[in-house]
Amino acid sequence: MKKLILFVSVYVLGAIFGFAQKPVAHWSFDNIRIERRIAELVRGETYVPKEVFAYVKESVSGKEFDLNGVYYKEVSGVVGNAVLFDGYTAYIELTNEEDIPEINDEFTVETWLALGAYPKHHCPILDNRRAEEDGYYNGFSLEIDALGRVFLKMATKGKYEIATSSKSIPLNKWVHIAGIFSKENGLSVYVNGELWVNKPVEYEFTPASRDWHITSMIIGKSRSKTRPYGTIRPEGTEESFTFIDGIFDELKLYSSALSQRQIENTYKNQKPNEAPELPERILPSGPQSPGKFRAVNTTLKYYEAWDAPWLIDKNADIVVQFDETDCKFVFWHGTSYIPSWVTENNIWFNNGFNEGWNENGSCEPMSDKKAKYSNVKIIESNDARVVVQWRYGLVDVLGNFAFEDPVTGWGDWTNETYFIYPDMVGVRENLLLSNAPNAAHEWQESMMVLAPGQRPSDVLNYEALSLANIKGETKTYSWEHETPPHLPPYPENPVAQVINTKSEFRPFSIIRPQDNPAIDTYSGEIRRDVDVFPWWNHWPVAPRPTDGRYAQFEDRAAHASVSHWWWDAYKTTDRSMTKLMLTGMTDKTVAELIPLTKSWSNPAEIEVKQSHFIAEYKPEERAYHIVLDENKENLDIVLKGSENSPVINPAFVIENWGDDEVELRINNNLIERGKDFRYGFRETLDNRDLIVWLRLEQAESVTLSFTNK
Repeated sequence: MKKLILFVSVYVLGAIFGFAQKPVAHWSFDNIRIERRIAELVRGETYVPKEVFAYVKESVSGKEFDLNGVYYKEVSGVVGNAVLFDGYTAYIELTNEEDIPEINDEFTVETWLALGAYPKHHCPILDNRRAEEDGYYNGFSLEIDALGRVFLKMATKGKYEIATSSKSIPLNKWVHIAGIFSKENGLSVYVNGELWVNKPVEYEFTPASRDWHITSMIIGKSRSKTRPYGTIRPEGTEESFTFIDGIFDELKLYSSALSQRQIENTYKNQKPNEAPELPERILPSGPQSPGKFRAVNTTLKYYEAWDAPWLIDKNADIVVQFDETDCKFVFWHGTSYIPSWVTENNIWFNNGFNEGWNENGSCEPMSDKKAKYSNVKIIESNDARVVVQWRYGLVDVLGNFAFEDPVTGWGDWTNETYFIYPDMVGVRENLLLSNAPNAAHEWQESMMVLAPGQRPSDVLNYEALSLANIKGETKTYSWEHETPPHLPPYPENPVAQVINTKSEFRPFSIIRPQDNPAIDTYSGEIRRDVDVFPWWNHWPVAPRPTDGRYAQFEDRAAHASVSHWWWDAYKTTDRSMTKLMLTGMTDKTVAELIPLTKSWSNPAEIEVKQSHFIAEYKPEERAYHIVLDENKENLDIVLKGSENSPVINPAFVIENWGDDEVELRINNNLIERGKDFRYGFRETLDNRDLIVWLRLEQAESVTLSFTNK
């Protein structure tokens, strides 16, 4: 009698709560097994060798399956361990028919998932179907789309029925997801135990075709290549696979429909208290400044999954540090070496690059996703100044050059040389090397570089752009209520701009008035319902060949633009054109930059007392060059400063100085070497030059005497 009562009790409880159905496939991801084999590739063989192999076990069959990709990692999970997929290369695919559970009727897919970023297009958690482009509608998949919505897709009678959630799952949090098909209720998607969407289904499920061994089951990767969701210029964007960027745990497939109560119980019983082990994603600019002005070769790390595919080693990047602020000037491979001024609170800004065009869209370093045609080197680094040269090819996303000569094979290249001084002011000498230097090119774009978690309006004030002309007339433009006019009407003939970032120090740029500058605001591709500033994430750190993609969320590194400068050349030859720009960081207003503008564009006349020495001002270096001869003696000069030609932190390159140290007097007063009087040396093939920088602001004549010590 007791046995009968017990049986009835169990039967009733089973009817109420549902028996614990067993999955037909279960990936716990508790252990990744790594195996290393030496590739025995011989000369003449052309396959891509592989030496590291990873495997994960499917618990029901006890079989191991390949964990493909460049990077994956075993991390703490909801139950035991879990596996982190890198979002670029990692996935699992079952290709043998006998290994794939046969689902012919009701089914359930469930998993714990913690996303680091939303997929760039729809991407399966688990997919067992044929692709539509193969001419089939069969099978099913549980997927995440680019907006973070969950959808369950199932074939019925020559079409797919799709149940899509209206809400997005959160990032950087553990989420329990279940997709269920039952004959009674149709398609249902549950998130954290709650029903997010249900869709009735009229026709029977059409299972995945198992004919001719052409079916497979995929975890974490799209079945087909597509362009990213939000593509702007499809002609410049190649189709590619989409991958899950996040952590999987407890992925299960059932050949039955679990009940809502079972889903709720799984969520409640397993709900984790610990945050997922997703890596922090901060744009790298190096540690806090050690209080020394210098350029340093280093390799900046972003996060492990992104860093892994790069076949680089030591000293891939350059960071310029300053000794009086924690601002930096960074040349990083993750931006294709497009150099960025970085504020004291890690807001990134750059002035862009040279850009040409071809049938595939933009030809620019932004399109050079692996920095194949971009490199940097330190030319000088001493107490007085830093000089860095950045060389890059103007290539499209496929590696084709702008204006390539079919005979020589040479297309457009650029050498940008930056002369940077301790006051965080630098000259950008931009030399375009081209078969047609007068052809249309873009030379500058004021761009914010955004880390994951940042929107443009997080780093920019609405009053984002301040302009000034040489007369000191100014205007600040706001994006708060509407986008400013494409051609700002005031002030006339602007020469200076400040980008008003949410920081103490803000980026500025200056064009000489004699170079006829003009400016526009970036007024295209704006979606004010998303952000008041234009916002894209096809660059930086985006490895796929994409010329344009709108950002929808702050889940990925991205960029935004504010303005463009347009101006005349400083020098031109048959195969080159050079333009100059003053750029840097400041805590001053744009009006307060006008004396600096005058000191560079209309420098104080230099008079050398020793008339046999040659002296000239070089705006491309923001420095006076003085050539000593073999009869060198004390060097005495006068800078004839005035209101229109003020002396602002002058620099001097004194050629053929030799090995001696230097003593300086200003207006006959001895100046001690320190932060206001800095010097260093550069080696040449036949001598040694002295480089000097002074903190000195004067609107009248000043006498300088340099003496050998």
